[in-house]
Amino acid sequence: MADERRLLHHVAMRGPTAARWKVGNVELAHVVLQVAGLLALAVLLGLLARRVHLPLTVVLVVVAFLASAVGLVPTVGQLQGEVFQEVVVIGFLPVLIFAAALDINLRAFTRNLGAIVALAVVGFAVSAVLVGLTLHVVLGTGLAVAFLFGALISATDPVAVVAIFRELGVPRRLLTLVEGESLLNDGVAIVMFAILLEAATGGSINVAAGFVDFVAVFAGGAMIGALLGFAAAAVLPWLDRLPAVALSLAVAYGSFVLAEEVLGFSGVMSTAVAGMVLAGLAPSRGSAELREAWEQTWGALDYIANALLFLLIGLALEPAALASEIGPILLAVVAVLVARAAAVIPVVWLLEKVAGIARVGWRNEAVLVWGGLRGGVALALALALPEELPERDMLVALTGGVVLATLLLNATTIQWLVHRLRLDEPSPVDLFLTAVARLSGVQAARRQVAELGLADADGVAARLDTAEEEAHEELHRLELDPAGETRVVLGRGLHIERRTYQDLSDEGLLPPAVTRTLLHQVDDEVDDLAMCVQREPGRRRREPPRLDRLSRRIVGWLPEPAGEDAEELTYAEASARRLAARRTGEALDLFDQLPTIRSETVREARQAFQQWEREAVDELDKLDSDGSRRELHERQAVLLARAATSRQLSELVHSGLLPERLQDPPKL
Repeated sequence: MADERRLLHHVAMRGPTAARWKVGNVELAHVVLQVAGLLALAVLLGLLARRVHLPLTVVLVVVAFLASAVGLVPTVGQLQGEVFQEVVVIGFLPVLIFAAALDINLRAFTRNLGAIVALAVVGFAVSAVLVGLTLHVVLGTGLAVAFLFGALISATDPVAVVAIFRELGVPRRLLTLVEGESLLNDGVAIVMFAILLEAATGGSINVAAGFVDFVAVFAGGAMIGALLGFAAAAVLPWLDRLPAVALSLAVAYGSFVLAEEVLGFSGVMSTAVAGMVLAGLAPSRGSAELREAWEQTWGALDYIANALLFLLIGLALEPAALASEIGPILLAVVAVLVARAAAVIPVVWLLEKVAGIARVGWRNEAVLVWGGLRGGVALALALALPEELPERDMLVALTGGVVLATLLLNATTIQWLVHRLRLDEPSPVDLFLTAVARLSGVQAARRQVAELGLADADGVAARLDTAEEEAHEELHRLELDPAGETRVVLGRGLHIERRTYQDLSDEGLLPPAVTRTLLHQVDDEVDDLAMCVQREPGRRRREPPRLDRLSRRIVGWLPEPAGEDAEELTYAEASARRLAARRTGEALDLFDQLPTIRSETVREARQAFQQWEREAVDELDKLDSDGSRRELHERQAVLLARAATSRQLSELVHSGLLPERLQDPPKL
């Protein structure tokens, strides 16, 4: 009996050797253990990266490369060829693409869509051709193989610089261009690689047919992603945060695999579009808790995927192969950097002159050029080249050398370049808004301290006085021109207005359709203010951009959880506008205390918000006077009471004083 128990325990715990799970030729248990070790190493190296003031991705690659050079390569680091490609493309890419899509500013992305598509497609093609011609002319590489290398090496991977951009506070448009280009050109690279690989391995390729295939694969992936994104957004209002997180994971991987492996479209485009659709609809269809859960979950997944990916990149690089091809690698590095400049600068110039986009500026162009790092996608495509391709080893070495060089050279100097070009310097408007926020925070702190009876505590009043004096001194030092004053006053007012709408939506007091309309309108105003678009005081843009109108028409097909009655929607929108205008007017009172802001500017801004309030009141007056307005008002009051009750019950549940089944508020 004892022997039987030992045997059953052995089988249950270990299982038959032949039945062990494997990844390639590696046992799953070993893989899991080594992945855990790599993650722990990444955390420790993160501490080192902060000490030496280098991007974490650079430190990860360098340490892993050195480990590979001395032979300390774990089993999981020996993944090569198609196995490495599958791990990167199927395992990491959906996470990285979806996390980037959720995090991107959709309004800014839409406004810069022309420039982003041009950089991701036209700029990519120009770079690929120039790099390919260089290899063909200088090294004598066959034209098909040379263009194949140009395609796989031209996709940018700005992971190492985006974190620096966010920390330094570069212009939002520059960040949008860098992220947007990277989000799209991974898909372009994978599609072009597949087309050119056919020619490089002896097949024939028709340029017209190749172009049609490229458009079909690219557009087909985008369509699949849009459909899945809208389908997921349709059920968001009924989901709690944990089911919503599970749904987002399903959409990220499901959209990628469905498009890439099942239907033959671009998985990158499918996942990117699905993520952007959900990012755009979450503020109106998802709760604040849901959005916070997404932000935390996908932030963690993005960190894990990047840490493992860059460690694997360093482990996959073979020092001996790089050393044997040092001459061609140096040529490839120079060709890639020059081709990047030759692709970005003319494309941006044509967009500004022909398409009429807002001027990018030479400083932003310089950062776009130097920030074009290469990463995991390029190396994965190179390692997936077939063994029968005679130039495979050389192309793998060239790719590894370029990836390593751009990380060591570009990523470590991009912060210096941004600082040298003074792109990290906050404008007087930014500094003024920061000081105003500090002053407003001190005043709010005074009220809370008084409510808690701590106003007489030792040092509290003195510290608050000091903080307020410092904020006032900062405001007095800053000088703003009339346009800057307008941006400060209207900007703060629009911030209060937007926060009001989002709070009302999170409390369940605004239907999703109304929330979308109001948030989009405020976002348009904020963007116009940042772009210095001038309009008559009190006049708002009535006609949204064409792409916005199409998006809103499509979104209108989604089922609404509440508020489908036209009168109720009108009443909810007008009531929210009136409340936001009143809160904004109160927030502008702060500027009456600041002598550095002209009273005329504050008065014009206040009149603008008052005009918007009057328009909201007029909309309310247009409702029927036969009692329907009163009925709608009572319905809103009931929703307000239910929201307040729900908050109280939720707090008791989180404190452990009530079971979750009692969390639903009573019917009123």
